[in-house]
Amino acid sequence: MINAEPNKPASRTFFQTEKEKATAAEQQEHERFKNIAFMRLGTFTGMVILAFLWNKTGMGYWGIGILTLLVAFLILMRKQQQARINRNFQRNLIAINEDELARLDLRFKRPDTGAEFREKDHNYSDDLDIFGEYSLFKLLNRTHTAEGSRRLANWLKNPADAPEVTLRQAAASDFSQHPALIQGWEATALLHEHAAKHVGEFQAWVAETFAAPLRNTLPWRWYPLITLVIAVLYFTGIVPGITVLASLAIHLFILSRYAEYVKVLANSTTSMGRTLTAYAELLKKAESAPYQAAWWQSRKKRISGSSAALATAGNLFEKLDYRNNPYFAIFVGIPTLWDLHILNGLENWKTAHHDHLTNWLDVLADTEAMNSLAGHTFANPDHTVPEVRDSSEVTILANGLGHPLIPASKRISNNFAMQGTGKTILVTGSNMSGKSTFLRTIGLNLVLAQMGAVVSAGAFTCTPLRVFSSMRTQDSLEESTSSFYAELKRLRKLLMLADEQHQAPVFYLLDEILKGTNSADRHRGAEALIRQLHTKKASGMVSTHDLELGEWGATEDYIHNFHFRSDVENGQLHFDYRLHEGICRSFNASELMRMMGIAIDPDKSPLAH
Repeated sequence: MINAEPNKPASRTFFQTEKEKATAAEQQEHERFKNIAFMRLGTFTGMVILAFLWNKTGMGYWGIGILTLLVAFLILMRKQQQARINRNFQRNLIAINEDELARLDLRFKRPDTGAEFREKDHNYSDDLDIFGEYSLFKLLNRTHTAEGSRRLANWLKNPADAPEVTLRQAAASDFSQHPALIQGWEATALLHEHAAKHVGEFQAWVAETFAAPLRNTLPWRWYPLITLVIAVLYFTGIVPGITVLASLAIHLFILSRYAEYVKVLANSTTSMGRTLTAYAELLKKAESAPYQAAWWQSRKKRISGSSAALATAGNLFEKLDYRNNPYFAIFVGIPTLWDLHILNGLENWKTAHHDHLTNWLDVLADTEAMNSLAGHTFANPDHTVPEVRDSSEVTILANGLGHPLIPASKRISNNFAMQGTGKTILVTGSNMSGKSTFLRTIGLNLVLAQMGAVVSAGAFTCTPLRVFSSMRTQDSLEESTSSFYAELKRLRKLLMLADEQHQAPVFYLLDEILKGTNSADRHRGAEALIRQLHTKKASGMVSTHDLELGEWGATEDYIHNFHFRSDVENGQLHFDYRLHEGICRSFNASELMRMMGIAIDPDKSPLAH
């Protein structure tokens, strides 16, 4: 149990304590590393001295001393390697906890933005800051493998159905009870710089069929035994030396048959050995994880024996890379037909495990994505587990709903409720009053809820919804489109989406609708669009400055007006960022222009009449 200081979240206390523990352990391991280094130096110096004495005296017992010191040197070398691993592991824990402490204040230290996972014209990811420098991906991301990052991004872009959400919520709660295990996974992944490397090349190789002519001649890998017999006969004077050279020439001929294939394989799987070794260590942790959630138990069954198998494959790929060393190639590779032995091992591995590989990598990716959800749950004990009801009607009920990317000290929370399909909420308000931020608040928390994460609210209930937004439409020189035309294309996509035969209705977020045209056309177009959406399987929110649209909406039973307001006091603007019923009656554009030095005649202000 974590004892938190008064008014200090338990998560912050945990991260600070773990950072201090890791700092002390890192210093201890670093001292051990240095001490072993000095011992190795002393051992090596001792071997040099004994070699000098042996050479000077010719006494054989000095050789025994050298051999003893050599064994000690090798043992110390192994211990120093382990000390370096332990030290680096603790350094990783320090970095992880520093990152977590910064993340609590919404300062993101990791460079990963998830930008590579962006999809052009995605339903909501660009508008809602799913990826980017200050994004939901950065808030959640605790992945360190390419597979894990991709899985987390997919969860963010593709809502799960209600049963899957329930399973993920239970798993995230289970995982979050073991924050040290989550950090241990992260620290282990960080030990391997190649963990983030994509293993697509490896998966492609596993799916390949080894050419029959090459596979059928693999038994020739034992030909070196014949060469060994010939060499023995040569040293006993039975056959001439040319016979040995002729036999080695056969080695070269055999290797030449495989040269092109091995070259292509080695080039396409550069450093794959170390990548698979990293994945093997992570799956070993997964195999022994104590989680009991049904979501996890179904996956744990699929990875039995995975860590040992991937470690074997990783070891074989690392051995394949030995061929790049010219000395190894001359003195080991050619005499032993090394490449054939490795290829045979890889083909045997492929035969035994190719059916399981997809499962293993799938579970690894799921585990990392779940670590991200669980880490977010643990770090934010004030957030709530949402209820996602399995229904085909639109339902959103929220108390104390806040924007997850606004610091808690500055976050203003609101209550919100919307029920029924074919409904529209119109949000009016002055500039900078919070309309767009509130639309994003709703959208981001829906994304979190439907991926199985906790949300920034005191209570939150929703049904499965296909979120769609049109908030940041821009012109495109590449496509020769104006921002207004780009918005029209988004709205066309919305209408098509709402016409799809899908159990989940569309929930749309439209900011400053049709802002790129004149006020008369904007009003007519917005009214027509809202009427059209009313007949479809969709509900949503529309923000606007158009008061006439709000007045029209007040006459329709499927439209509800809300607003954000601003007040001017002593020449200063004040915003409360609270959601209020009805149409906004206070606007600040004229005041803002006056503050910027534009001479506005107050008698000609629309609100003055």
